Amino acid sequence: MNNMKKYKINVLILILVSLIVMYLTLKDDFYNTISYFTNVNLLWILVSILFIFLYSVFQSLSLNLFLKKIRNNYKLKDTIILNIISQFFSAITPFASGGQPSLIYILKKQGIKITDSVSVLLQNFLTYQVALIITSTIIIIVNCIFGILPSNNFINKFMLIGYFINVFVFGITLFLSVAKRTNIELFNKIMNLILKFKFIKNKESLKEKISNKVDDFYNTTIYFSNNIKILVKSILFNIIGLLCLYSVPFFVFFSIREHSIVNIIQSIVCCCYTYLAGSFIPIPGGTGGLEYGFIQFFQNYTVGSTLSAGMLIWRFLTYYLVMILGFLLFVFYRKEMKK
Repeated sequence: MNNMKKYKINVLILILVSLIVMYLTLKDDFYNTISYFTNVNLLWILVSILFIFLYSVFQSLSLNLFLKKIRNNYKLKDTIILNIISQFFSAITPFASGGQPSLIYILKKQGIKITDSVSVLLQNFLTYQVALIITSTIIIIVNCIFGILPSNNFINKFMLIGYFINVFVFGITLFLSVAKRTNIELFNKIMNLILKFKFIKNKESLKEKISNKVDDFYNTTIYFSNNIKILVKSILFNIIGLLCLYSVPFFVFFSIREHSIVNIIQSIVCCCYTYLAGSFIPIPGGTGGLEYGFIQFFQNYTVGSTLSAGMLIWRFLTYYLVMILGFLLFVFYRKEMKK
């Protein structure tokens, strides 16, 4: 099955699940929920979009730090476009798995070697994971201290699973980055076991590719040890970006003229928990899981049509709108590349 067929299947799954979510959200109080949309305050919608854009900007600032090391005139504007396009591919693939390959593809078209782009993306991924874990850990501690959300909520278990999955991914990546000798020994044992299977083709090529990955992880560690300032800057950019993203529900509720539902801290905590709980849903964009998580966490502050309208607007702005923009930029960019 080629990539185009996979993308088409993913989009069909996304549409189907989205329609089911829409039906389940609107079926009990359709008219009251719709009334919020007709009376929405566009100023606060624009503020919400601004914070979503700031999230992309700070992500791009982080990525641009590393891109400038291989092409010192790489512009921030181009990095923002690159980042938004990657969000489209992340949005239509399970576990956001299409984002990184799309970046490698575009960077290759821009004349950047695949080995260089892989190195850059690995460095950026590591700092993003560090930022995500730091931000999530602080938010969980704040919640435990101030009791912003009840600790015995069922959905909290999914949040903790998502949190520990991210910690585990970072731990494995860090281990591969540091213990090169151990990794080479482990790699050889695993590869000898894998290569015994007859159905595996191009065995030597596969072994070489995985060996190169081990080297990439190790080289990334060396790079960071020599560039502490870039490491710290990248982590800070990603932390600020995440806080901007987690603040969006606060402004969304303002847009439906509900000014006293949550404060900014409550919004950050609930939204962070929502993304952690939905991070391991194997459907493009975590569709279904994120909507459910939003309802479960924010229902501690509001219910009914207010909650449903807030969730639908938040989901449209942070996911569907970004996905549409990323698709349009990609179509335009492909035309430019053909020229």
